Amino acid sequence: MSKRIKESFPDLKLKDARIEKKLSQEKISRIINVSLKHYQNIEYGITVPTVTIALHICEVLDIDPREVDEWKDRREPN
Repeated sequence: MSKRIKESFPDLKLKDARIEKKLSQEKISRIINVSLKHYQNIEYGITVPTVTIALHICEVLDIDPREVDEWKDRREPN
């Protein structure tokens, strides 16, 4: 991941990373071979992607999957 992206977005959003790479939602959905609607749902945090799809998205966007805000665990610890 570029240092600029990490500094600009401490809680990395997929949308911010996508815009930084100058890619459209449609372009990413085609690259990772999912429907546009499915990618939009992932980006908006409605759907959690499979590990394979998540890793593919991160590869395309050149980001660390552990930094993606939409995928962070929000459950309260016991």
